[in-house]
Amino acid sequence: MPIAIRPYRDEDRDPLAKLWLDSWRSTRLPVARLATEAGNYDRIGRELAAGWEAHLAWDEDHLVGFLALKRATGCLDQLFVSPEAQGTGIGQLLLDLAKARLPGGLWLRTSAENHRARRFYARNGLRPSDTQPHPTLGHKTVIYRWP
Repeated sequence: MPIAIRPYRDEDRDPLAKLWLDSWRSTRLPVARLATEAGNYDRIGRELAAGWEAHLAWDEDHLVGFLALKRATGCLDQLFVSPEAQGTGIGQLLLDLAKARLPGGLWLRTSAENHRARRFYARNGLRPSDTQPHPTLGHKTVIYRWP
C-alpha cells in the first residue's frame, strides 16, 4: 500500500508526539535528549493554535512521518520521519509537499551537527544561507533556503 499523506487531525496528537520524539532522538544529538513526549504533545497544541499547517504520512495505520509549515513566514518548521522508515522516500514525499505548498520558496533550520539531514536537504536543491544559534535551545543551526 502506498504512503498516504493527509492533514493533521486532533486524534493524531498522541502518535505525532511520540514519532516526533523518536525521530528527534534518533539523530543522537545531545540537544535531542532534552525533548519529551509530553513536551511535544503540549507544543503541538501551541503551534497549531499559532498557525502550524501539519501533514502526516501514514503507512496503513502506522504514522511514519510528519511535516509542519508556517506558511505566513515560508518556514518548513518540522520534517521528521520515524527511525524505522528513514531512507525509504517518505522524507522526499514530505519535502515535495512542502515545496508544492510554498511554491514561492521556503526556508528551514536544522542542527549544524545533523549531517544526515543536511545531506538530504542539499540533495534536494536547498542551499545553506547562514548559521545562527537556535532561538530557544542555543545549539548551532544552519538555515537552508529553496529555491
